Amino acid sequence: MIDPAPSAAALEVARLAKSFDGEAILRDVSFSLGRGELLVLRGESGTGKSVLLKCITRLIEPDAGMVCIFGTDAATLDAVEVRRRVLLVGQVPTLYEGTVRQNLEYPFSFKSNQHLPLPDGPSLLSMVGLSADLLDRPAAPLSVGQQQRLCIARALGLDPGILLFDEPTAALDPAAKVVVEETILRLNRESGRSILMVTHDVEQVRRMGARTLVLARGMVKETEGDAG
Repeated sequence: MIDPAPSAAALEVARLAKSFDGEAILRDVSFSLGRGELLVLRGESGTGKSVLLKCITRLIEPDAGMVCIFGTDAATLDAVEVRRRVLLVGQVPTLYEGTVRQNLEYPFSFKSNQHLPLPDGPSLLSMVGLSADLLDRPAAPLSVGQQQRLCIARALGLDPGILLFDEPTAALDPAAKVVVEETILRLNRESGRSILMVTHDVEQVRRMGARTLVLARGMVKETEGDAG
């Protein structure tokens, strides 16, 4: 992973703005994610949380503002390179037909990633608390919670510097939700991965115990406590 500015924050968002059909979704959004930090962004449904994550990963382009990844303006990077450095894990697990191993290796089937070494499947599964015995089993029968952890493992296979989680437990039952939360906390704690996690759940914010931002009316502010 290229890291041209060792002193820079992992992620810096400056005065980001985005509108759709004349409606401002993001207005002057600014914040930073430190290296090795877990940061939680809380906001109600429809406040632009997903739009913000898509702007960061250049799935959509902002109308104004700047996103810097480890000190480099994301606009100067190829979009594929941005999405290799910053991986987005969504609300609902997205799996592909085949085995767990084939799902882990799927990103390496793309031309832009074919030069990269295939990931160590057992190590990736271990990082998310899944057994290596699952590697050659079909992915479809896994529980939804296991599927979400498989999606996290697949993202880790590209060794991103930053992980973005968009409501990663929204589709899970309470027990599976806690397991995924613990997985995210462990990844941050043990690997020093920089993580931005989006949620609408105040109780989840408390459980994560991280610095918290609130997105409301298209702007971000930092809260005074874990719960916001």
